[in-house]
Amino acid sequence: MTDAPPLNDDEVILLDHVPSLRAFRRVALLLIAVTLLPTIAFAVVFPDTYWPIAPLFVTCFLLFQERFTLGRHRAWVTNQRVLVQGGESAAWDTVSEATMTLGFVKLRRKGAGRTLTLSYAADATALINAINSARGTT
Repeated sequence: MTDAPPLNDDEVILLDHVPSLRAFRRVALLLIAVTLLPTIAFAVVFPDTYWPIAPLFVTCFLLFQERFTLGRHRAWVTNQRVLVQGGESAAWDTVSEATMTLGFVKLRRKGAGRTLTLSYAADATALINAINSARGTT
């Protein structure tokens, strides 16, 4: 794996999490469907203006930006920690649990630390199982 981050001694990559385009499409379709309600409301209130396209424009802009940065959500699960492509990592002794929220896997950290989100998992359950087995919990 030439694109893997530098690893510590005795560290082995157990899972290479690549964001799923299929999962992203599901999120995109949901956002567009939710945006249709304000678009219809704007079309009723402002029938002769360009305001009805504003909600769809904002949604499409946000989705375009997220699609463009989709590759930055890659992560590697190792036997010592999880590494995110942006350079952030979480050692297993600092992670209290792994949960799934709307297809996103969130690693809750012990104490007042932030959660680490692994986005657009193709199979979130398999990702959580891999994380739990790497942590040593089942």
